Formats: sequence, C-alpha cells, structure tokens
Amino acid sequence: MASGRFIDPLTLLRVAPLITSTISLAHAGDAHLFLSTLVGLERERPRVNEIVPRYFESFFWKGLPLIFASYGLSAALGAANYFSRPNAALAWYVGGSALALAHFAFVPKIMWKVKAAIDAEEHPNGSGARDIQGWLNVHYVRMALADFPAWSCFLIAALKSLGSI
Repeated sequence: MASGRFIDPLTLLRVAPLITSTISLAHAGDAHLFLSTLVGLERERPRVNEIVPRYFESFFWKGLPLIFASYGLSAALGAANYFSRPNAALAWYVGGSALALAHFAFVPKIMWKVKAAIDAEEHPNGSGARDIQGWLNVHYVRMALADFPAWSCFLIAALKSLGSI
C-alpha cells in the first residue's frame, strides 16, 4: 500500500466480489443446513409437515433481500473490476459476474418449488417436507453450477490481481 492509507481502494475493489460471493455461498450453505435438517427429521415428519409451510415462507422472504444484495453486488463489483482493467484477472472477474447472475437463471425452475412449499397444507399428512426437499434438490444443482463456480472465479481473480498490486 504505497499510498500509506489504511485500506487501498484498488485492493478493496479487487477483493470485494470475493467477499460478497463468500456471503452468497455461506447463505446457500446455511439454507442447506437449516432446511435439510428440518426435512430430515423422519420420525417427526407429521409435525414437520404441519410447521414447514410457515417456516419456509418466513425463511424465504427474510432471505430474499440478502440474495439480491449479495449476488447483485458480486456481479456489479466483478463488472467494476472488469472496467478497471485488472489485466491477468479480467476473464476471471467476467466469469464470476456471469456465474453470479446465473444464480437467477434457476428462478423458473425453483419458483414453483417455493410456491408448493409455501402453499402446502399445514397437516400431518401434508406435502411440506417433500416440497422443501424438491426445492433443496434444485438448490444443490444451483450451488454446484453457479454459486461455487462464481466464488471460485472471484477467488482466482483476486489472487491474480493482487499479485500485481
């Protein structure tokens, strides 16, 4: 940091998409942890089916702003790095931004799973746990094809660009 500042703005710009992408990935991991644990309670399935529609509805709507903010910021910060010419890391920032936006390409596939889980009958024989498992199945594919690769691109981009600062 030749400028003598506590935080160099260029360094912050280079690592910012990695930070926001890490937040996205952590949130995706938390969704897996909380929801798979809930639907995995086989012996308690009747009670799970009774509470899961309202639980998932609250979980979904409270998490949505974080999803938009973290993935949106990841894509925008990756684009900002692209326009600031990070030389060797240019393609990695573009790739990370594209993959962060690819998270939203799963909306048509997942929106019906969300609706089914929220609209499930709050009854011991309801379909809430099964509906959330359907959402989780798409969630796992999205994490593997978009979320983790976006994070990986931003990690490589940060390492490549910080090596030249």
